[in-house]
Amino acid sequence: MKIALIQGHPDARGGRLCHALAQAYTQGAEAGGHEVRSVDVARLDFPLLRSAVEWQEGAPAEPVCKAQDAIEWAQHLVIVFPLWLGDMPALLKGFFEQALRPGFAIGEAGEGRIGKRLLKGR
Repeated sequence: MKIALIQGHPDARGGRLCHALAQAYTQGAEAGGHEVRSVDVARLDFPLLRSAVEWQEGAPAEPVCKAQDAIEWAQHLVIVFPLWLGDMPALLKGFFEQALRPGFAIGEAGEGRIGKRLLKGR
């Protein structure tokens, strides 16, 4: 199986529980014969979106495009992140806003269109 692991801890230095969990998962998956590609969100340089128009019509930054390639390649997604104030860190939310745009994750944006779920089953 092809697995994309998204490491969502915002501390790029490592040494956190989430980093250890992601590393252990990767080692176990690879030992089981699976192929793993990792995306470390804290190491990606991308701007935050500021409007719905940017989300619908803008293009993601190059590092996000590379992450999209890993997500699209994968048959299975694993997302590792800490709970901060009961939710995922803002940096990971910002990454998902950039990566899961119309045309990639939910079909093209359009008036009254529900959108095709392009990543269904992952």
